[in-house]
Amino acid sequence: MTSCNIRIPPITQWFPTTPREIYERDLRRQKLDRTPAGRAWLRQGEAVLSDSLLVGIPYREKNYFADSITAHSYRFTLPAGRRLRVSTDPIGNDSTLRLFADLFRITETGTTERVAYMAKDDSVISYGGSKDESLLLRLQTGLHNKATITLDLTTEPVLGFPVAGRGRADIISYWGADRDAGRRRHEGIDIRAPRGTPVVAAADGFVSNVGTNNLGGKVVSVSVTGLSVSLYYAHLDTQLVSIGQRVKQGDTLGTVGNTGNAITTAPHLHFGIYGGWSGARNPLPYVDDRPERLPKLATSRWIGDTARLAQKATVFRTSDLKERVASLDRHSVVWVTGQTARGYRVLLPDGTHGYIGTTTLQPIEGQITRRKLNTPLPLVAQPVDGAGTVRSLTGNETVEVLGYYENFQLVRTEDGATGWLPEEQPASGR
Repeated sequence: MTSCNIRIPPITQWFPTTPREIYERDLRRQKLDRTPAGRAWLRQGEAVLSDSLLVGIPYREKNYFADSITAHSYRFTLPAGRRLRVSTDPIGNDSTLRLFADLFRITETGTTERVAYMAKDDSVISYGGSKDESLLLRLQTGLHNKATITLDLTTEPVLGFPVAGRGRADIISYWGADRDAGRRRHEGIDIRAPRGTPVVAAADGFVSNVGTNNLGGKVVSVSVTGLSVSLYYAHLDTQLVSIGQRVKQGDTLGTVGNTGNAITTAPHLHFGIYGGWSGARNPLPYVDDRPERLPKLATSRWIGDTARLAQKATVFRTSDLKERVASLDRHSVVWVTGQTARGYRVLLPDGTHGYIGTTTLQPIEGQITRRKLNTPLPLVAQPVDGAGTVRSLTGNETVEVLGYYENFQLVRTEDGATGWLPEEQPASGR
C-alpha cells in the first residue's frame, strides 16, 4: 500500500552524525539495503520529505509503525519567538525499538535542510529562533520494528517574562493598538506592575543602550545573544545597568515606573523587540508564558488495521480537515496509521496519505457481497495500474468482495488469498 516509484539517493556524508545516518550506514555495511525490506525503508525515509501532511501547533497524534510503513512526516509553521518542543512516547516497553526523529527547515526553493535531531536514547527535540520558519518533522522506526508512538508538538516562548513576578495576565496593551488618536500604532506590549517592581533581562546578552527620550522616558536596551534581536524597556523609574554590561536572563535592569509620555498613567513597562532591518516585532509570542493544552485522544481499536468506511468520507491534507485531497465512497478501504483529536490519519490503497474525520469504520473480514467471475483476471497487490500480480484467477471462480477503492474491488478467494480486482461493472451494495 506504499508507493515504490522513488529513487534512493546515494550516501553523501562520509561521517554520519545523526542516529538515523549511523543506522543507515550500518544497514549498508550489512548489505541489508539490498533486501526488499531495506530498500523500502530507505525509500520511505526519503519519500516523506517531499510528501508530508500539514498540522497546526499545539498538536498530538498517535502513530502506527510497522514494516509496511516505517516513516511519517509533519509539516508546520513555527512562529518567530517560539521554541518548538517535539516529544515522543512509545506505547509499551520494547527494548529493541529504534526511533529516529529529524527536524528540517523547508527553504524558499522547497528543499529540506536538517536543523535538529533527536539524540540517541532521548525522546525530545527543542528548537526555536527569531523568525517564522516552515519546518518538517520526520519520524522513522528501525527495520522490522512495530510500534505505536504518541507524538506531541508544543511551543514555549524563547524569552523570559521581562517583569519579575508577572505574566501574560498582566499585559494591559497589545501590539498594534492605536496611539495618538490613530496616528501611530503601538510597537510593543505594556505590562502593569507597581512602581519599583524589578524589570529583568528576558535573555542573556549585553546592554546596548541606557538613556532617556521623550516617548520612553528612562529606557534600557539589551542585545540578545544568539537571536539577533534587541529588547527595549521603557518608562523605567530607575536604571540599574550601564552600557556594555553583560547580563544573564533574570538579571535586574531597572524598575517599573511611568516616565516619558506615560507620566499621566499608572506605572507599567513598555516592552519592545527590534530585529535589525526588519524593525519592530510583536513581543507577545516571545514572552507568552501560558501553557499550551494538548487534546486527549480516545482509545481506538483501528490503529494499525485495514478497515472500510461505513459511509462516504473526505480525505484531507491538513489535520484541521480543511484542505481536501480526495473523496471516498462508502465501503472504500483505508489503512488507519494514526489517530488525532479530530479523526484518523490514513493511508489509501494507492499510497496517498491524509486525514479523515471521525467516522464509522468496519472490519474488512466480513464480505459485502460475492462476485462470480466471467473471465480470467489478475489478482493484484495494489489498486493501481502496473501493480504486481498476486495470482491469476480463472473465469469460473467466485470471490468475496471485502471493499472498494476507485475502480477496484478488494476480494478474498475461496482458498483465502486476498488482493484487488478491476471492476467489470459497477458493483451493487456500495
